[in-house]
Amino acid sequence: MAYRVRDLLDTPHLRLTLKGGGGGLDTPVTWAQTSDLEEPWSYLAGGELLMKNGQTLPESPRGQTALIRAVAENGMCGMVIGLDAATPALTPAALDLADSLGFPIMVVPYSVGFASIGRAVADAAGSGRVAVTERVYNVIRQSVNNPGPANVLAQLERDLSCRIAVLDASTGTVALEASEPAPEDLRRVITTEISGRRGAIPGVLHVSAGTERALVVEVPDEEPTVLATYAFRGPTTDLVHLQHLASAVAVLLAQQNARREHERRIGAEVMGQLCDGRMSDREGDRELGERGLDPATCCVVAADGVSAASERQLHLGLGRRSVPHLLLRRATLLYALMPVTEWALDVLAQRLGGQATLGISEPLSRVSRAPTAVREATWAVRAAVTTSSRTARFADATMFSVLREPEEARVVVDRVLGRLIDYDATHSSDMVATLDTYLRCERSWLQTAKELGLHRQTVVYRMQRVEEITGRRIADTGTLAEFWLALRARDLLTLPG
Repeated sequence: MAYRVRDLLDTPHLRLTLKGGGGGLDTPVTWAQTSDLEEPWSYLAGGELLMKNGQTLPESPRGQTALIRAVAENGMCGMVIGLDAATPALTPAALDLADSLGFPIMVVPYSVGFASIGRAVADAAGSGRVAVTERVYNVIRQSVNNPGPANVLAQLERDLSCRIAVLDASTGTVALEASEPAPEDLRRVITTEISGRRGAIPGVLHVSAGTERALVVEVPDEEPTVLATYAFRGPTTDLVHLQHLASAVAVLLAQQNARREHERRIGAEVMGQLCDGRMSDREGDRELGERGLDPATCCVVAADGVSAASERQLHLGLGRRSVPHLLLRRATLLYALMPVTEWALDVLAQRLGGQATLGISEPLSRVSRAPTAVREATWAVRAAVTTSSRTARFADATMFSVLREPEEARVVVDRVLGRLIDYDATHSSDMVATLDTYLRCERSWLQTAKELGLHRQTVVYRMQRVEEITGRRIADTGTLAEFWLALRARDLLTLPG
């Protein structure tokens, strides 16, 4: 049988005196918690008995009624006020409100510590709390030992007598495959509240949408994730249960992430075959179809400046948002085959950060065009460094239309860089690479030297040799334009693809 507020009053050694709210004496007590915070419910789940230092009790009727209303509306079962010489008297307005809400207000003498009340509640609720916690971890243990299609959340919902949703903290979409979506109005309220707090979630977030009330806690995961409990069919799940449940869900998410990491590695093998032209259209259509990718709407995206950790976060983020994709890293570039929508590009930008540059190919159209699409994306990402958005689409770069066909690009490279390429081949030098780095570094001697690990004077000497070999003066604007165009044409012909 549930431990009630009435049972506390009937415990002689606690010496509690009821001051108001007698209509709520049969309210179950799940826990007793001391707190003098302005919003104690931010760290309580509901059903707790709030124990408050009398010195922090507001003196005014308005302050007392505001406190009582807020504590009651956020699910506390009652409040105990510790009496001392500085405790203000409870006002008639406060006691009338407690009576109307059926919210028990009790006082306790200074000589009786809050620890005695907390121990009494813990002793009464302990066996039930341990039993529920044990059931939670038994379910998770079974899932780890026998991972399968069984919906373990459904078992946890039965044990805790509520609905459970595991959601992405920023979008409110389902984060755990076994989870059902939260009701739309509740999902919207949750994401709005988290966004308003800039992602900082307190111990427990209390939200309401119409008549539906939910408790939201953070779940430890690689992606921002929350656990929401709602549609309670009995006493509200208490904070300890929520914390255990969040830890248990983190185990399920880790399992899911491990499966997705395996899928990423398999996908990288498929992407590698596509990029190298080692897959027929028929076989490629089958592989892409199994992954929800349509060649007619997919593009290759090349990303530069992406760490291995960001690559993993991108895979998890795209998977969580149901964006089909394949990823492959080659040298310093990360390639992604994916539908290029505003939504997908937003996810890409969020997960890769502001330092990444993106190049986007034209639509794949057919599997056999994959190597060409990779070259297009590679060329575009090189051009992206000159854009304010750090993103370039191969299809939009009309000013470089001469580079759109390999034969035309080869003519430009031979005419502008031919002598320099021959010199590098004959002397095992790096004149072309030095010139490219120099232009990318906005003609800064120091930055170029730093990028290449050379002395500044070495860079100066090499640029002088570039002018001598090519017969072109770098200081001329026309020469700069020709060099830049030729280098990008060379990307189109020689970079991985």
